[in-house]
Amino acid sequence: MKKICYNKNMEKVELLSPAGNINALKQAVYNGADSIYLGIKQFNARNNIEGFDINSLKNAVEYAHLFNVKIYLAINILFKDEELLDAINIIARANNIGVDAFIVQDLGLAKIVHDTYPNIILHASTQLAIHNLEGALEAEKLGFKRVVLARETPLNEIKRIKQNSNIELEFFAQGALCVSFSGNCYMCSHLKNKSGNRGECLQFCRLKYDLLNNEKNVASGYLLSAKDICMLDQIKILQEAGIKCLKIEGRARRDFYVAIATKLYRKAIDDDTISHEDLNMLKLAFNREYTPAYLNGNNDIISKIQGHNGINIGNVKAVNKGKKFNEIFIETKYHLQRPSTLKFLKNGEEKASISAVDVQNKNGLIRVTTTNSNINVGDSVNILSDDTKENTVLNINNKLNICIRIIAKENTNILIEAQINDTKYQYSGTVLDEAKNAPITSEDFIKSFSKSELFNPTIICEIGNVFAPKSKINEIRRNFYEWLYNEVQKDYFVKNNLKQVEILSGLPKLKKFTKLIKKTPVIDSVSQIKSIDVLDGDLIIYNPENYNLEDVKKFVEKVGDNAKVYLNLPNFATGEDINILKEIVEKLKIGVVANNLYALNFDCEKIAGGFLNIYNSYTVNFLQEKGINIFYTKELTENEIKNITQKTGATVLPDKKHYMTLRHCPIKHFFGGDCSECKYKNGLVYKMQDGTKFKLTRKKVKTCTFYLEDV
Repeated sequence: MKKICYNKNMEKVELLSPAGNINALKQAVYNGADSIYLGIKQFNARNNIEGFDINSLKNAVEYAHLFNVKIYLAINILFKDEELLDAINIIARANNIGVDAFIVQDLGLAKIVHDTYPNIILHASTQLAIHNLEGALEAEKLGFKRVVLARETPLNEIKRIKQNSNIELEFFAQGALCVSFSGNCYMCSHLKNKSGNRGECLQFCRLKYDLLNNEKNVASGYLLSAKDICMLDQIKILQEAGIKCLKIEGRARRDFYVAIATKLYRKAIDDDTISHEDLNMLKLAFNREYTPAYLNGNNDIISKIQGHNGINIGNVKAVNKGKKFNEIFIETKYHLQRPSTLKFLKNGEEKASISAVDVQNKNGLIRVTTTNSNINVGDSVNILSDDTKENTVLNINNKLNICIRIIAKENTNILIEAQINDTKYQYSGTVLDEAKNAPITSEDFIKSFSKSELFNPTIICEIGNVFAPKSKINEIRRNFYEWLYNEVQKDYFVKNNLKQVEILSGLPKLKKFTKLIKKTPVIDSVSQIKSIDVLDGDLIIYNPENYNLEDVKKFVEKVGDNAKVYLNLPNFATGEDINILKEIVEKLKIGVVANNLYALNFDCEKIAGGFLNIYNSYTVNFLQEKGINIFYTKELTENEIKNITQKTGATVLPDKKHYMTLRHCPIKHFFGGDCSECKYKNGLVYKMQDGTKFKLTRKKVKTCTFYLEDV
């Protein structure tokens, strides 16, 4: 029986685990998940994994529900107009087979689903980049029951959201950490026409880069490769802050990772002790080194490696080099067995990885025979996989504990009573005849009913003088378990108030607005306004590096009555940042370019910025109803922009290229110092190995956000 941990508001803390296939789902169930999130082969942000189709999804949902575990379907990409009907009907079909909630990024899709099926539960994907109270309030208005907070959300913002809203909060506690701000990475899109917001991320962040300062090399290596999140030590803090659900990232990871991560977070939530061996098992499953990310500020999140780091087991003591093979002698207390995978490092940087097939203990050292790899005395040795330990975890096949009472009397229907937790079921089966010679025994029933892939029965029998062949008893068992399985599924629907919905034959009609704006020039500084000729649009956008009242006031005064000024808001803002930004907007009576949901909370005229990820006509229509009619987009083609404009009457414009938004501080990482003595300078450039360059820019309110842009 699981213990239940409550936060200060007496809400149950939920453990949410990933599943990329049915085996991973079972491991999550066996090891204590309260809920599981997964994706269907269409329309989810992990399109490079096995995933589920609508038929295997049904089996997965029913299996999880048998153990009272919820299923959330991630349908969390951006959609084109022609894809929306299919997406909505996948949601409808998935709802009808019992999916408990849907994780959604696309605002147009969310609006249609909420308006059409108000009983369907929607969770706002982390790709919506909600990280402050104002953004959470906008999500709540849109009909989201829960928001999966951006990984970049600091602890004080979590508390602020919880104290001032009614929306449930979900937070990533374990797994991969994207170096770019949630939902705002466009590197793959701009370089290879593969959108991370469409599940096509090519992980350019995991490649090697050089950092240049005015063309001089400052650093080289995996400069954008982030460590993994691990918050086993912060669980109580998150609970007390008001987190409803702790989430483990990893739909693309192995079953062993899902099993051990779920097991350890279950133990931590239930106040069980996490041992050093436990943590090593988690690291063995996967890690790029660990960090609590941004929970308590701008932590150093960059790792020297880009892949699995494993656990350190010792050092190389000797190397005997041969023509084809080398002998590596390792000093270690680890019981190394074959097959295992080893990684060799120097100063924290990877030198080589080998598969250790020929492993022997020789004179107190472990001898490994390998090919001519670049391995030297003194190198650190990490183990990446250990089949023996993994199999110990994976070879667990939990079944659902049930109590069964079988009452078999002559010439009456067999009666079987079952109890699962606090729920009782009663089944009436076939009539059994009176025995003439050898009556059946309790042992006959117990032996038969113990055969089940799903149920682990404790059986009590009340058997009269009855007879039935073994084939008949087995038939009774099969019929009973099939009936019980279906009854549990029906009972789950009733208990959780799940409603069937109709499949749509078409999308709702779009509304068409007609107000058009001709030009919207973007100015980065007051000095760029050199003449009245620059102000040839109905409005002008100010895009400063530093947001302060006096600077923006000078800009507004310089423009005068020649155009309406809109302030381009940063896509990330803490509560303190928002107070500064609102003061500027309110005092100067200007509009804003909204680059995140939080900006929709501003009481002024608005333009939709590119970071809002405008992708279809229904998202445009939703924002038009909020009074917005000018839209910037970062990923749509000219034809797609033209199509949306024709359908909605909106002005849709291509936005300036941004490749990544960085919430860690590269300046601290590479140059040291702190905010009181900031060492930021112009001229910093990240360079890929193929020569592609991105300049590092900054926006500063109270806090700083960095961007990779075209040089």
